[in-house]
Order: sequence, then structure tokens, then C-alpha cells
Amino acid sequence: MKMKRFAVLLTVAALVLALGMTGCTGGCSTNNGMSSTVPSAPSSPSSTPSPSSVPDNSSSGTGSSDPGSDNDMDRPDNSSGPMDDLEDDIASVPDKVGDMMDDIAGDLTDGDRLPDGSSSSSLPGSSSNSSSATTTMGTDFGEIGALSAKGLDWGPGGPRDEKNRSQGALAYNQQFGKYDALFLADDQPVVYMTFDEGYENGLTPTFLDILKEKEVKGLFFVTYDFADREPELIRRIIDEGHVLGNHSWSHKNYSTLTPKQAAEDIMKLHDYVKENFGYEMRYFRFPSGNFNEQTLAVVQSMGYKSVFWSFAYKDWLTDDQPDPKESEERIVKAACPGNIYLLHAVSSTNAQVMGSVIDRVRDAGYSWGDPGTL
Repeated sequence: MKMKRFAVLLTVAALVLALGMTGCTGGCSTNNGMSSTVPSAPSSPSSTPSPSSVPDNSSSGTGSSDPGSDNDMDRPDNSSGPMDDLEDDIASVPDKVGDMMDDIAGDLTDGDRLPDGSSSSSLPGSSSNSSSATTTMGTDFGEIGALSAKGLDWGPGGPRDEKNRSQGALAYNQQFGKYDALFLADDQPVVYMTFDEGYENGLTPTFLDILKEKEVKGLFFVTYDFADREPELIRRIIDEGHVLGNHSWSHKNYSTLTPKQAAEDIMKLHDYVKENFGYEMRYFRFPSGNFNEQTLAVVQSMGYKSVFWSFAYKDWLTDDQPDPKESEERIVKAACPGNIYLLHAVSSTNAQVMGSVIDRVRDAGYSWGDPGTL
């Protein structure tokens, strides 16, 4: 890139030097008193004349000042000499500059390309009709790479305000909202149910049955392993009006990935689900809640919203499940405006208490929102 820009500067310098050699500062006076103007370099490649508009230089004319034409009146004997070569070189500068600018523009565009060679225009949310949030960086991995790579773990934990909302979630909403990251939803008496599906433990049908009975919509974040092994459950989730979210292809710690690696991992699952189920995901959840500023920007640049949570607890150890009664009380007491619940669908405790939790949270004055509106 720098070498190409340098080459353009050298070309322009050569033009200036050439003009100085002929005693010209813009309009040159020929030896017969006629003026011939050296064409200026085009401001963009698109301003270079098309072949159909360039004069035919095969025949001589009298008094012609068209760019690139041979003015026979300047050389009565029609013979070629050093000045012919100099004028030809000067006349060819616009085309050379245009070609170099084309190359530079191509390099700048390459910065928006994914590892597989596809451009950011093919990503979810990149079209003008997309419902996804407008991206702030595109897929410019160079710019994204300049952001912080410090890994951050999300809990949430910490103190709560007078509305029982996680102050950590509120702070992170403010800090990372510019990357379309959501830790807590709007300050309304509405709560949301989300599930992480790293693998199937035989309980997802139970959760789907309860959601259907209680008329609640859920957001299911799935990995490639789940999508590949459980196509019937994926289809049921979609058919029953729930939302399917991207939980990554590999379930790696995203803070250990480069921006390009993160983009590739996200898109592999995105494309797999789109090709096999005709469904285009637009919500992403970081594996284990580990993220950094770079990966937040990558997720946003691909048309996704990063959805975290404002309640979670240790429910994922299948051989060490928490007490159902204590868990139910804990989940219900966490209700607050905009609360985003995270439950693991491998938990037998969650399967036991979820129906009662839904009813009790409603009784507390909250409605269960459609996560597709997040």
C-alpha cells in the first residue's frame, strides 16, 4: 500500500519535473505561437476518459490541442525526437495515475474482506434492508485490531440498584453499547428467557413443552455441535416461533482469537444454519461470557448483536445440580426491569422449576418479552 502511494507521488513529481524542463507552468506556448495544455491527473479513476471519447490520433490535424494528439504544426518535418517522447510520457501520466489509484482502491477494499475472500457486503446485516444495527467499523480488521485485546469475564454478580438491576450490567451497557452489546434490556417491567445449548442432555424438549404451555418465547444460543447433532430440535425451535442465536462454531474463548479467527468462527456456524435450516441468525453470545473490545467490534461488524445476561447461576454441572427449591427462589428474586435470564438447557434443576418460575415472575408484575425484539 505505502509503496503504491509512493509510486503515485513519484509519478506526479516526474510530471512536475518534465513541465519544468519544457518551461511550462500549465499552458505551454509552442514554437508557432499556438497553445497546448497538458492534461491534469484525474481526481479519481472514474474521470479517466473512456476509449470511445479519446480522439483518434492516427491522423494529423492542424491546430489540434486534444490531449495526447500529435500536433504537426509544432514539428513541420513530422519527425520524431526527444520532445515527442517527453510529450508522450506526459500525456500518459493520467492513465498511469488512474491505474495506480485503481490498485490502491483495491487494496483498501481488501481490508474489508473475510479470510475466505468474501466481502463484508455478503455478511448478515450488511445490506441496506437489514434489521440489524448499523455497524461502526465494517469488517476493517486493521482498525479493529487497534482496539483493546484485554480479556473480560462477565458474571454478572456485584451490587444492585433500587430496581434490583445489576449495576455491573448497567455500567457495561454504557461502556460497550457502542458495539451493540446488551447486558440488560430496557427499563420496563419485561424480562427475557434465554438458553445456552452447547450440547443436548435430553432436556430441550421439556423446556420447549413448558414454553409452549406458558406461551413464552425463548432465545436458544446453539453451537455447531448442537446444530449438527440435533437438527430436529433446531427445526422445532424455529417452527415454534423461538429465536435461534449463534453461540459460536467451536465454543472457544474468544479473547484468545484474532479478529479474523473470531469472524471465521462466527460465520461458519452462521452459514451452516442458513444453508441447512434456511434461518439467518442475528444474535450472538460469547462462549463462557469471555470477550474483549476487539471481538465485540467483530461481532457488530458482521451485523450481529452481542446478547449477554443479567442473571445466571451455577446450573451447568450435570453431575452437581443445585437444589431445585433454592434455585427457584433465587431465579424469581432476580426479576427486575429488562432482566435477561440465562439458563443452561442441560440442567435438570431448571427443567423442574421453570414452569413455576415463569408463573411467579408474572405474578410479581413482569411480562415475558419476545427476545426477537432485543
